[in-house]
Amino acid sequence: MNHLRAWVPALLPLAMLLAWNFLGAPSTSLISFFWASVIFYALWVGWHRQEALRFRVWFREKTTRIPPMSSGIWEETFAEGYHWRRHQEIRQQQLNQQIMQLRDALQTLPDALVLMDEEGRLLWMNPAAVELFHLHWPEDLGKPLSFWLRLPHIQEFLVGAGPGNLSLQFPDRPEAVFEALRYPLGDAGTLVLFRDVSRLRQLEQVRQDFVANVSHELRSPLTVIQGFLENLLDGPLGQDEEVGPQLRLMEEQGKRMQSLVENLLSLARIESAEPDPQRCETVFVAQMVERARESLMTSIVEKRLSLHLDLEFGLALWAEPLDIHSIVQNLLENAVKYTPSGRDIHVRWTAGDGRLMLSVRDTGDGISREHLQRVTERFYRVDKGRSRRVGGTGLGLSIVRHTAERYAGSLRVRSEVGKGSEFTVLFPMDLARRGNYWQDDEEAHVIKVS
Repeated sequence: MNHLRAWVPALLPLAMLLAWNFLGAPSTSLISFFWASVIFYALWVGWHRQEALRFRVWFREKTTRIPPMSSGIWEETFAEGYHWRRHQEIRQQQLNQQIMQLRDALQTLPDALVLMDEEGRLLWMNPAAVELFHLHWPEDLGKPLSFWLRLPHIQEFLVGAGPGNLSLQFPDRPEAVFEALRYPLGDAGTLVLFRDVSRLRQLEQVRQDFVANVSHELRSPLTVIQGFLENLLDGPLGQDEEVGPQLRLMEEQGKRMQSLVENLLSLARIESAEPDPQRCETVFVAQMVERARESLMTSIVEKRLSLHLDLEFGLALWAEPLDIHSIVQNLLENAVKYTPSGRDIHVRWTAGDGRLMLSVRDTGDGISREHLQRVTERFYRVDKGRSRRVGGTGLGLSIVRHTAERYAGSLRVRSEVGKGSEFTVLFPMDLARRGNYWQDDEEAHVIKVS
């Protein structure tokens, strides 16, 4: 409708000219009317051009709020432009207010925030970062942050070559531990957060020391109690119809508590320090799997399980033997416990895709999706009632995960309800070693045993 209103003045003279020509008007009158129409068109176009220029000048001049007087369609255009500009001004004020609130919040944040461009140059930082790096702000604006953090692994972290988080200490604050987190922002640069985690590390250390000390103190009395129970079971009381079952139950629960204490001590040892190079040696994982199979053979035979091994015997791992034994033993023990009778268990040890891989796949009931993210937590049980029936402490997968992370590896869990679960431990390729632990001189090979 607006387009029709805009073109009516321009089309009206043309329509009148055609009508006069159709009615047989004299040629002199048509020529006069034609030139009058041309003059009208020129004035009409000039007026629209003038109004367009006025609109552009007014719209660009932000200090002029009230639109100039006009008529016709340009009056509506000025009104629409005025309302649109008012809306944009209100929106801009709201955005400015939000930006000011965000800036004030970031200024008071105790964590150090640094915004860098793609080249690592400083674009912005809050007062906590200025104090942490002892900068002169804004004089240091545009300088690379690597001027103040010169260690190679930190510079790799800043340019995005390393992991997304990093722990570091500053020379003037040796008692404090900072965690650095990097957040890429695309074209806006990179945001780096430096957070003081000293208190968290202290609390974590207190927890680890508490668990280790309590577990260590419980080991001795439990050993004594277990020893006396074994003596009682070997004596006349063990054959008593009333007392014997009670003593055997006490012995069973005592062994369960001993297993819990040993697992807690293993976790404390794993979390306390990095692998000791003096204790590391070439560990043949295939040999560990065979030993674990032998220790679990009684349960395997009782449940009529089929254990399929796909092991590369010549492939070894540079690690502490106790750590690898914990991983293999816990994974196989869980598979045997939670796989129903008459089903299969598949164990694979190989190298591929730049990683070492130990995989244990069962054909049990599987784990539902809501439990997958938590199965490696301490004492977490998917089915608490069933876990108590089959035994266990709820620490096995937690030990596996922490041990793998101790060697810069990871634990991957895949499961489907009704079809089983697969637990895969991945190690870096730089830990790989080649050899042959057999006494003969046969070359390393892959075996498959069912």
